[in-house]
Amino acid sequence: MFSFGLRDWVVEIMQNAGIDIFQVAKVIVALTITYIVARVLTKTLKTVFEKTPFPEELEKGIIKYSRYLVYLAGLFAIISIMGVDITSILVGLGAFSIAISFATSNIIQNFVSGILVIGDRAFKVGDTIMVQNFEGKVTKIGIRTTVLEDKNGNAIFIPNSLFITNAVIRKKLNN
Repeated sequence: MFSFGLRDWVVEIMQNAGIDIFQVAKVIVALTITYIVARVLTKTLKTVFEKTPFPEELEKGIIKYSRYLVYLAGLFAIISIMGVDITSILVGLGAFSIAISFATSNIIQNFVSGILVIGDRAFKVGDTIMVQNFEGKVTKIGIRTTVLEDKNGNAIFIPNSLFITNAVIRKKLNN
């Protein structure tokens, strides 16, 4: 097919670099599997989220980070296929993730609390609520914060963890 010896030239370069054709084939298969798993996971999560009351921003975030985890697993598989011992990399990442979790514990706490607030449905947008010394009409329920509008029209951003750790009073509407 290649009258110019291109195939022989590529094979010679790969042999000089210590690259095995089977190793290249395994990497291509791993890339393909990673891509397919990411696509299937995305479609599956979108189908599941169509039936949940979660906000769209939460659903998109979960889908996005799930895809990243699949790609990361695929990257580790490819590194392993290439003959690199990934044990030390995984141990280092484990230690790094522990440090990050301590550094971001408030963000994580408010994120989890936001999921619980949304799932619990103790109040909704339009309700007037009071938590600690904050009182106002709920204008937005987000993943990390809930926004209230007080009597003067000021926006109050309340971390969702306050709704989990404190009593919440939902005011009755005057008829």
